[in-house]
Amino acid sequence: MPQDLRCADELLECVHAGSTNLLLGVKAVSQLLNPEVDLAWVDSQLLDLAGKVRTHGESVDTLLKTFHDEGFLGLAADEFHEYSNSDIEQVLRTRRGLPITYVAMIIGVCDHLSLPSHGVNFPGVFLAQVDDRIINPIDFSVLDYDAFTTDLRKKDISVPDHPELASNADILKRMFNNLQEVASVKGDVVRRLEFVDYMQLIEPNDWYSHFKRAETWVSMGDYSAAKAELEIARDLLDDESAIAMIDQNLKRLTIGSDDDQVMH
Repeated sequence: MPQDLRCADELLECVHAGSTNLLLGVKAVSQLLNPEVDLAWVDSQLLDLAGKVRTHGESVDTLLKTFHDEGFLGLAADEFHEYSNSDIEQVLRTRRGLPITYVAMIIGVCDHLSLPSHGVNFPGVFLAQVDDRIINPIDFSVLDYDAFTTDLRKKDISVPDHPELASNADILKRMFNNLQEVASVKGDVVRRLEFVDYMQLIEPNDWYSHFKRAETWVSMGDYSAAKAELEIARDLLDDESAIAMIDQNLKRLTIGSDDDQVMH
């Protein structure tokens, strides 16, 4: 992994803060995506949103109404694969962004209020918890977690029984994972490798970053490099199903294929 990653100090400081000062890392992501980012403007906008909430009484309902009134909306199907969706400045300017970026905004606003807030790890969509209520950032609504998860289990979707609060590392790693997926869709392999490097910076012993780097090497046709990354990933695992998945991919790489879908 390269040792000269831009904004590495800020990201690691955010990671080491646990679940406080999240905006330090989120703003570092924006700096990576847009060197001309106006971070002072970002701070002023979050402070302004907090002031609007405070004017009408600090509560979850007022917080969500403020975001609704300010015109923050979900993304259309053809808007997901853009780097700007992870740039908090652009999301504040366009009122369009990924759920996880909206959660970062919610936390940034709540930092100026008396409302405790956290990110919530969840498959498929990132959630927020504000004052013990679960928020769906797609439409800024309060979510009945038990009813929501019960409906998903009826569809044979595995979900956590209880909300799992996210650390700064969880949030930043998920943001970079989103970015490497965008880079993959765009065919930008160099940038994809860079985003995977940041995932590994945040959690050095995470097998998943090695798996993602292996996928990228496969897309470039370098099966030897991919095999080396998969072997590192395997050594970091203790889950039998995940190990079996890695072994299947190693077997495909050993056989070789002209198919772009060598790994899956």
